[in-house]
Amino acid sequence: MRISDPETALSLMFTNTKRKRRSVDLVTLAEACRYLVGYYGSQRAVADKLGLSSEMIREFLTVLKLPIEVQEMVSQRKIDRLDIVRELASLTDRNAQIEAARIVASCSSKDIRDIKRLVKVGGLPVEQAKKAVMESKPKGLHIFLIDVDDQVYEKIKKVAEAERIKPPELVKQVVMQWVSERTMAAEEQGDQ
Repeated sequence: MRISDPETALSLMFTNTKRKRRSVDLVTLAEACRYLVGYYGSQRAVADKLGLSSEMIREFLTVLKLPIEVQEMVSQRKIDRLDIVRELASLTDRNAQIEAARIVASCSSKDIRDIKRLVKVGGLPVEQAKKAVMESKPKGLHIFLIDVDDQVYEKIKKVAEAERIKPPELVKQVVMQWVSERTMAAEEQGDQ
């Protein structure tokens, strides 16, 4: 999208930063920010005009510092979160940014199967694949990676199918039950 006037840029920024769901990609917002910074003279002036922090304006502009290959993934909304863009930008090597972006863009469910797929298809070492998955998870979501062999996984899968739930949900239920039992046992010991 070509931004040619401050009203269009301001409108884009207002409508896409004041709602939970954005209607445009982060590259378009970054271009609107760049235009506004040029028009108003500073990131601070744009932040004041939009009611955002200078840090937020800087984060939008970070998108435009990424390699073109990564910007294309962002414009296609394969990568659509500023926190992920920030992590990609923190990598100093251009090739590392591109490779990490490809990993994040292809990583959809954030579980061990994705890590295995990244290792197998992407040729990444296991630790690098785990790190890529963990860094792409949303804040406030805690992921535990449990290594089990195929035989154990098949047993978990079979029990989960019998209970009509997915294997990760079954594991979560078992862990929650175990934590609850441990907590109760500890409280009982404290009462004695």
